[in-house]
Amino acid sequence: MFWIYNKRNVLVLGASIAAIGFIFSIATTSIGVILFLISWQLNFTELNFRGLCKINKLHFLVALFLILLMGISYSTDLKQAQNDIVRHLSYILLPLIFLTSIPFTKKESDIVIKTYVYALTVFFIICLLNAIYRQVIFSNQGGPFNWYFFYRYDFLEIFKQHPTYVSMYVLLSISYILNNGKKLFKKKWVAISLLIIQVLSIVFFGSRIGYIILLLILLIYTYKNLKLKSKKVKIKQGLIYLTAIISLLIFSWNVPIVKERIQFTFGYQQDYKFNNKELIKNKTPEEQGRLLLWEDAFELIKERPLLGYGTGSPDKILCQKYKEKGHLLFLEKKYNAHNTYLELLLIGGATLLFMYLLALGALFYLSIKRKDTVLLSFFLIISIAGLTETLFIAQGIVFFSFFFCFLLSTKKYNE
Repeated sequence: MFWIYNKRNVLVLGASIAAIGFIFSIATTSIGVILFLISWQLNFTELNFRGLCKINKLHFLVALFLILLMGISYSTDLKQAQNDIVRHLSYILLPLIFLTSIPFTKKESDIVIKTYVYALTVFFIICLLNAIYRQVIFSNQGGPFNWYFFYRYDFLEIFKQHPTYVSMYVLLSISYILNNGKKLFKKKWVAISLLIIQVLSIVFFGSRIGYIILLLILLIYTYKNLKLKSKKVKIKQGLIYLTAIISLLIFSWNVPIVKERIQFTFGYQQDYKFNNKELIKNKTPEEQGRLLLWEDAFELIKERPLLGYGTGSPDKILCQKYKEKGHLLFLEKKYNAHNTYLELLLIGGATLLFMYLLALGALFYLSIKRKDTVLLSFFLIISIAGLTETLFIAQGIVFFSFFFCFLLSTKKYNE
């Protein structure tokens, strides 16, 4: 019995590390998934392979993988196709683990969630300490306060992460805290502290789509918490929530680098002392947004709308289009489509996109049916972030596949 218990603990540990995914390094993802797979094998006598044969929402991931596998047959870049298939192995491995294992208990799920939340908090603190260290060195050299050390790529430089992908991880963590933080962390002040730290991290990470999703999540939980309250309590707590959200907006607006980015988004250039105005002035229109990227992708999609160009092909065919259209900045930086839906159409056409939309539809349907706000938050994170980013690079693949399986396989216990 002791051995079985410890084997199960290893499975929970593997899930916890797999959940953290790509946050600290690519090795974190590999180690997490491998450990999760090994711990699953250790629990072999407890597995139920009949679960593979029953119709389950997790089969959507398997179907996506099989379509990608078939896409190799007409790929224009076989080497890249092979790399892409290896990157997407979690679409097979994670459903296999979750479908055959005994579902996590509430206690086990809580361990995974708490590890996830704490890991993201540690991630932010390390980035913050690194930014402070850089500022101290800069100040000792005679430089003024540099907000860029505390924002976006500069802030994340120690882990070389992308603002939007990291924001996706943190947004789900925020949803977990808002949903059940008091019971998860026992003490109210711990939950509130973690929430404040992680909301601030979204501000510092500087993903514009992250700001939008954060606001939506805060509004959803505000509505949820006020829905069943008396009129008097609704007014009182509503004012508290409204004050908190407005305070966050005022704080963000008064951080110069955040204000600069927001104004730049709407076509205004904030005059901040660290801007290289000549560099900005000489940038081509390609740097001003994603519309040209999407236009190039649309032109290619029109030529092969049903099956696309095959797994591993988008980078190659997009570069050819950039060269043809004279979009040299895109060509130099080898940009992807920066849109998950367009990228799926380029890879596998309407067939692959339809299967992906079915998976998203399952998330949305079950979030409403179960009245599960964490699941709804995950749906919003994936579907909205996919409008401006291609989620199926390493960070996005593991985040999507792990939490798709974890959230759909875990019972919604009473809060």
